Formats: sequence, C-alpha cells, structure tokens
Amino acid sequence: MKERRSKKQRSLQIMALLFAGVLAIICVTNLITKDKKYSEKENRMLEQKPELTWSGIEGGSYMERYETYKSDQFAGRDFWVTLKTNLELLMGKRESNGVFKGKKSYLMEDIAQPDEEQMTDNLNAIKTFGDTYKDVPVYMMLVPNAANILSDKLPGLAVTEDQSKEFEEIKEALGSSIRWVDVQKTLKKHKDEEIYYHTDHHWTTLGAYYGYQELAETMKLDASKTSKLKPYAVTNDFNGTLSAVSGYESGYKEPIYIYAAEKSKEEVSVVVNYVDEKKKTATLYDSTKLTGKDKYAVFLGGNYSMIDIRTTAESTDRLLLVKDSYANCMIPFLTPYYREIIVIDPRYYYGDIHKIMKENKITSVLFLYNGNTFVEDNSISGVLSNG
Repeated sequence: MKERRSKKQRSLQIMALLFAGVLAIICVTNLITKDKKYSEKENRMLEQKPELTWSGIEGGSYMERYETYKSDQFAGRDFWVTLKTNLELLMGKRESNGVFKGKKSYLMEDIAQPDEEQMTDNLNAIKTFGDTYKDVPVYMMLVPNAANILSDKLPGLAVTEDQSKEFEEIKEALGSSIRWVDVQKTLKKHKDEEIYYHTDHHWTTLGAYYGYQELAETMKLDASKTSKLKPYAVTNDFNGTLSAVSGYESGYKEPIYIYAAEKSKEEVSVVVNYVDEKKKTATLYDSTKLTGKDKYAVFLGGNYSMIDIRTTAESTDRLLLVKDSYANCMIPFLTPYYREIIVIDPRYYYGDIHKIMKENKITSVLFLYNGNTFVEDNSISGVLSNG
C-alpha cells in the first residue's frame, strides 16, 4: 500500500514538474519573442504594447488594451488557436471567434449588431451629402454577408442577427433621395452558386458580377456597348481570413477568378493612380499578392485611402465610389462605363471629399459596403463632413 502511494506521489510530482516546466518555457519564449506589427495569416494589424498612463488606468482602457496586446503577441498564437479550435470541434462546438463552421466547408462570420448611434450619424451624413448635390444621383449598394444569403448552410442551432431587417431599416432611414440597389434579392437567386468564398468573408468575383448586373440595371448603364467577359482563375490556392481567425478549414484551398474581355483588343485601358502613395500602374490587379497570404489583395493591391482610375472609355461620366473591400473586385466591371472613377476608403481617407466632387466633376456617387462593415463603421460621417 505504501509503495503504491509512493508511486502515485512521484507521478503527481513528475506531472507538476512537467507542468511547471512547460509554463516556464512558455513564459521565457514570450519574453524573448519580438512583438509583431502585422499578422499575415489573419490579414490584420496586431495590438502593440499600450502606453501606461494614469487616465488609461483610471478609465480601464489600459488593461483592456494590454489584454488584447498579450493575446495578439502570444508566442505560437496560430498553433494554440488551431489546437483550441480542434478540441472544441471534438466537443461539438461549431463557432470560434465569431465565425461559424457551416455545411460544405463554408465559414461564415456572425452578423454584426449595429452601433446604433454611429450608424445614425452615418445615415444622416449620407442623406445630407445627397441633399447637397441634388443634381448628382447617389446610390447605395449594401451587400449582405454569407450568413444571411447562405443561412441554410449555418450549423444547427446557430442564431444570428436579422440582417434583412437591418437593411430594410437602413433603406427606410435613407429615404427616396438615395437610390437603393437591391443586391440582396439578386444574390438569393444565385445562392446555390459559388458567390461567397468558403474560407473568407468576401463575396467571390462571381457574386460581384451578379451584383454588378443589378447595379447596371439600377444605374441604367448601357451594357450593350461592353465586351463579353470570361472568368480566369488566377490562383487555386486561396485560404482566407475566416480560416485564420477561427482555426477552421486551414487546409481548404479555393480559386480566385478575375473577369476579362474575351477579345483583349476590346479591353478598356486604365491608369490607376494611388494618390497618397504617389504610385501609378496600368492594371487593376497586383499579381505579386498571389504569392502571399492575402491573395484577395490581387484586386487593386488591397485597400488605399484614395485611388484615381482614368480609363479610355467613350463615356465622359465620372464616378465617386465610397467603399470597403467588397468593392475591390467589383471595380473592374465598372471601368467601361466611366472616364474616371475616384475610389475613397473612409477608413484611411482624411481629405476633402467636397473638393473631389467639384474639381473632378463627379456625375454619380456610389456607396458600396458589406452589411457587417457598414453597421459598425465609425468613419463615414467624418469623411462626408470634411471640408
């Protein structure tokens, strides 16, 4: 009996030492590992060590930011996230970090709950903007997220916000002065096609193509003058940010398509000016991004504060596009209809948008966002008020 107890105690001591050793290794590793500024896997900036201030301590913001900082900079974070996700999957859980693991390998981010105060400010700013330029038609295209359109692929018992109701309320609040583009109805007709990526939060180029068709009808764009388009896969090795954030489907690879004219001589030529970066290019695509993690950035190279696109289109119309990243794969469909497209991303833009309206002789304005980004945005109202 004593010998058995002694063996048990030794086993417990060994386990305790092993546990303490692992903790020590983790602590030392975290101490010697340098902080990273950017996560290529998650395609986002990581929290940096916050500055210690009395106001931050008193208000509680310092500890909140410090916890986020330690979580973002934890050594081997990607490994631990994947391990945690796999263990939870074994226990039947189908949600991780706001991402649902749905049927047919679809990952879908949860529908965001609106920031009511900020959204009211944004809607009022858009209405005021439209009233300021009564002779310039202003359009709103709000793209539903995959969890809305592909709700039949959500895991069992998953509960999300009613995004369709959110859209109806937004449409009503904007009133008749802002012309609504009902892309939700269009996407529902094609929900059995590959209109959203399986591992990323964006719609696919096919989804954007269907959105473009609805937009062309609403804006009365003359599609008869444009070339026939054909899809081309530029990669078959895409694994998106929802996979990185959740840890699900890390081995799933899918294609990214671009659409080009069947006859290259019918393609509209472009000069793309990245204004703040003082960089110009003759293409809407950045093929270098296909060798990195964020392959969706093949469209325009990613997100920039202001892009000025000049084209050889016969039209003299000029479009101001205020957008998030959902617009990036839509823009190539629009270039045949405009002599110039000014692209503004309010998350990074601090200039005078009214100066653009006047100096560039804008003939129409389009707001193009996905639903989740729009209802949480804290920058639109500020940008529309600048100047």
